[in-house]
Amino acid sequence: MIAYLTQAHIDYEIAIKHGLRDSYSWHQKVWEAFPERDGEKRDFLTRLDDTDSRFRLLILSESPPVRPDWCPVDCWLTKEMDDGFLNHETFQFSLLANATTKKVVRNPDGTRKKNGQRIPVVGDDELTFWLNRKAELHGFTLASNDLKISSMPRNYFIKKGKSGLHQGTNFQGILKVTDPDLFREALVKGIGTAKAFGFGMLCISPLNQ
Repeated sequence: MIAYLTQAHIDYEIAIKHGLRDSYSWHQKVWEAFPERDGEKRDFLTRLDDTDSRFRLLILSESPPVRPDWCPVDCWLTKEMDDGFLNHETFQFSLLANATTKKVVRNPDGTRKKNGQRIPVVGDDELTFWLNRKAELHGFTLASNDLKISSMPRNYFIKKGKSGLHQGTNFQGILKVTDPDLFREALVKGIGTAKAFGFGMLCISPLNQ
């Protein structure tokens, strides 16, 4: 796996100047780092954190990004990652996820609709179950009982004149890789839903073994 990790620090004044008011406007602006790709499939993940002094934007991409004009030169840093980074079994992790479950919705005749209704997962026990299920699918397990779960402010946004809402949850803890191939895929593809809106990026740091 060769990927590129970019960190950008954006002052509040810059965000206001460029209309970066919600997750959808950030999503649109980040696309400027991947020019001349109209109609192509997104191959990057993002995460946005408010550090109480400015925004920190992380971008994990399969192709190298280009610094957009709205980001100052000294606030943009891209590093290339390769498989060597993943030659560990245990990692400390942080995951900002849009944890949801799909509710079955049926047509008037009783048949099941193709797309069900997404409802947020709430409660620490339910969220822990959700993450354990995702871990099993993505080649890792939670290695200890020190999982920390923090609810994030509700994320309202406007897309094409219609309002929407995402409920974010931040998971922090330690994970152990059980299937390296599935784990690599999870890193580049993300975990959960609403990945285009800044959710699903698995941030990891190797632990000494």
